[in-house]
Amino acid sequence: MKTYLRMVNPILAVVVLMLCLWAAMVDDGSFKPNFFERGGIPTYFVAKGLFCSAALFILGKILEVMPLDK
Repeated sequence: MKTYLRMVNPILAVVVLMLCLWAAMVDDGSFKPNFFERGGIPTYFVAKGLFCSAALFILGKILEVMPLDK
């Protein structure tokens, strides 16, 4: 469990963030990095990626310091 929390969880948080940023920037197969100007769905994907990756990373850090055995 400690290996997962120290190594896999931060990598997974970065992968989630990169996936959401990719979904926001790629439209119809072409790279368009002006997603903040357009608003709407691309901005939603950026916000969702930031929230989910931060929540995943912080939850991993909280579980890392919690004692797991009674």
